[in-house]
Amino acid sequence: MKHEQQVVIKRWIPILEEYERTRAKVKPRAFKSVRLLCEAHHVSPKELRRYHTRWVESKKDPLSILPEKRGPKPGSRRTPKEIERNIVKAYRQFGSNRYELVLLFKPYYLDKTPSPATMDRIKSRYPLNPSQKKIIKRYEKKVPGELAHIDEILSRVVYEDLGGDPFFFNTVNEFHSLNNISQALRTM
Repeated sequence: MKHEQQVVIKRWIPILEEYERTRAKVKPRAFKSVRLLCEAHHVSPKELRRYHTRWVESKKDPLSILPEKRGPKPGSRRTPKEIERNIVKAYRQFGSNRYELVLLFKPYYLDKTPSPATMDRIKSRYPLNPSQKKIIKRYEKKVPGELAHIDEILSRVVYEDLGGDPFFFNTVNEFHSLNNISQALRTM
């Protein structure tokens, strides 16, 4: 047992014993009331009751008087699982960075929206595998009607299917307008 712990126990055991004698009004006792006992030892009645309750519940074990570990309990401040799942789902779907994720969830969670740093911690808890990273590549158009991007892997597959002839295909952009894109594939 550490010296600080011994000091706490040596201080509180006599106070608690005197508190029991004062409450039971057993004679001889040094104090007429609990208030006078508290004033003499410079403790509040609330603190004295709390220590006494803990001491009695542990069957007067001196170690129960020692202060409990301070601070929040592990996991008590963690983001709820439901919010974490939504963040991971959005991250895997859009590939957004942490600031975009905060802006995305702010209207839904209001003051419970995790900070950008928390978003990064959540993303690191559920990492993407390499195949998911390839899917996330996104291309944003600057103006409506801009041509869509054709990935090289897709072009090779289509090129082999069509026997090397030029082909036409349609894309739908975010404004739901149909764009005809003519693409003549060069030999690869």
